[in-house]
Amino acid sequence: MKGDYRVKLFTSRFGEIDIEEDKLINFTQGLLGFPDVKRYIVLDHPNNPDIPLKWLQAIDDPDLAFVITDPLLFYPDYNPEIDEHDLKGLNITEAEDCGIISIVTIPHGEPEKMTANLQGPVLVNLRTREGKQIVLESDKYPLRYSLIKDIPVSKP
Repeated sequence: MKGDYRVKLFTSRFGEIDIEEDKLINFTQGLLGFPDVKRYIVLDHPNNPDIPLKWLQAIDDPDLAFVITDPLLFYPDYNPEIDEHDLKGLNITEAEDCGIISIVTIPHGEPEKMTANLQGPVLVNLRTREGKQIVLESDKYPLRYSLIKDIPVSKP
């Protein structure tokens, strides 16, 4: 059975981890800036699995991992217009099959200035585990959305 296939991965951040094949997310085009890295897995924060930040750990490059979050936790009205072509490309036909995550940037030594990229969400077909990062046509959502609202974030 597919779920019984397990792989050991040695990562720079988490050491040795045991992953199940059916938990992998495949990005046929890679993520923006990383077109050759195709396979990832979502990992809970090792010290506290209940925090709303997770890791998107690359399988093909054990040194590459992104902090991610569910954008709706921080921006409840987040409802990006997703091009039908992107949905069809991921074989998403039902809304419940579409997961959306945002990549988080945490400046070194300044976690209070962490931001989420709402302009370039990552779509995941929750049924097939295929993913794609898109860039929204509209500028309705910022590239750097402050996750801690009391602290202003400078614009580039």
